[in-house]
Amino acid sequence: MFLVSTGDLDLGIGDPPLRGGWAPRLDSLVLVPLAIAVVVIALTAWWASTIPPAATPNTPNTPAIPNTPNTPNTPAMATGPTNRLPWTVLLVLGYVGSLAWSGTLALVAPGEITADLRIPADLLAAAKAVGDDPLGFLASYTATTTHAAAGTTAVLPTHPPGPVLTVWVLTRVGMHGAVAIGMLFTALGTLVVPAVSIAVRSLCHETAARRLVPVLVLAPWNGWMAASPDAVTATLATLAVAVGVVGCEPGRRSMWWALASGLLLGLAGLFGYASVWLGVAVAAAYFVRRRPILNVMTGLGALLPLWLFYAWGFSWPDGLALASAPRPGLAGTLAWIAVDLTVVVLVGGPVLVRAARRLRLTPGWPLLVGAGATMLFATVLGLAEGDVEESWLPVFPWLLVAAVAPRPRPELPGDKLRAGNLPVVLMSLGALSALALRLCLAGGTG
Repeated sequence: MFLVSTGDLDLGIGDPPLRGGWAPRLDSLVLVPLAIAVVVIALTAWWASTIPPAATPNTPNTPAIPNTPNTPNTPAMATGPTNRLPWTVLLVLGYVGSLAWSGTLALVAPGEITADLRIPADLLAAAKAVGDDPLGFLASYTATTTHAAAGTTAVLPTHPPGPVLTVWVLTRVGMHGAVAIGMLFTALGTLVVPAVSIAVRSLCHETAARRLVPVLVLAPWNGWMAASPDAVTATLATLAVAVGVVGCEPGRRSMWWALASGLLLGLAGLFGYASVWLGVAVAAAYFVRRRPILNVMTGLGALLPLWLFYAWGFSWPDGLALASAPRPGLAGTLAWIAVDLTVVVLVGGPVLVRAARRLRLTPGWPLLVGAGATMLFATVLGLAEGDVEESWLPVFPWLLVAAVAPRPRPELPGDKLRAGNLPVVLMSLGALSALALRLCLAGGTG
């Protein structure tokens, strides 16, 4: 068993965190993700060199921008070649870069080359067992699935039935094989990068969102995106937040956007229990933009998929009770919190330290509130014990939002150009730490 501190506290898992244990080794395939990292860092460094110094407020000789309804007396800001690349093109490049980084990191795993590109074996076996009776599978899900001990690789007990049914549907339409489905999960999971960037652009401004893209691309947690059902959960939850944040902008048909956000949030809840708490980020954005009535539509939208599955026989609260780990007492709970935070720091990378130091400076604080609520919910109910690196994939991208916050904070809220400098050095260190982790871990994501 894994012992914490000198008190020999038993946490009930056979390996230290991160799942699979540690087995340092050398692997020539590490050159592939290393090449991807070098290209991304080189392009980012070049881009950073074209960004002018942070804009400063008006001096006596600097004319002010005329008053606007939302930004009175907004100071004139320095402009420069910060937007050479079209926004859509940048999002596509961010997605491609994240997909390449995640996919190549998966190659650096013990065993055969596709070992980390396979979906979990128990997930594929459960999908085959569904047969021709998916409703019967749903009705018996909580009765036939037993609770999983902390740190195990079992997918079913710690997840709602969404991942199993997704694999079942994919096999029904002709997609067979753990690798093929795993690659699809990877491609879906890396949609997180553009979705987070869109939410940050709406809630903060485009400059911050642009600088966040390369930070997200090379984040170490991308190494656990490959073939993971939690990667699909992360995409659904992130899209829910992005749709809700963008939809409450002035001038949009916000009720329909709020309903769509809720539906995505409910679907995310059918893939991962804790992910529904990212809805707190949406509620906070509604609060910032003074659109509290939208919470009703988002709440109704989130309940619709859960009601539908309840009508088909699956009780979401019963599944949550099954997934929740028995509490090991106060000492055990505190020990688990320490273990989970250690894993968060490892997979968040050095940029996470900068983000923590600028926490109070970002206008994207609603996104951080949602991430914090999700982590708290998962910790209290024991949903992440022994598997934080995957089960918190819906949370990790939001923790880095504050890394691009400007210091000091702009004097007026109308400042749409200032953002923190690109942390190229920290990004580089994060990429190296991701490679080191892959070379030290004995087990993969699947």
